[in-house]
Amino acid sequence: MTRPNFIKLTDDQVQARKRRNVAIALGLVGFIVLVFIVTVTNLQRNTEARKAAEAAAAATLERADPALPAPVPAEGAPVSEPAQ
Repeated sequence: MTRPNFIKLTDDQVQARKRRNVAIALGLVGFIVLVFIVTVTNLQRNTEARKAAEAAAAATLERADPALPAPVPAEGAPVSEPAQ
């Protein structure tokens, strides 16, 4: 069985490889941070849109039939008095 012939890298080649590895790692970390920021931003926007939609639905229910029970207000939403 013969031994494989390994290539011996020079010091300059080893340093260049390390610089490439660091650049790739920084690019990967940057991409991960970008995806995280976009995800958090979309979650916040969707949460705000859901609150607005729930408020609009509650207002529609109040106008539709006054005999219906009052909707339960969301946390932090102002409580309106029923019309008499």
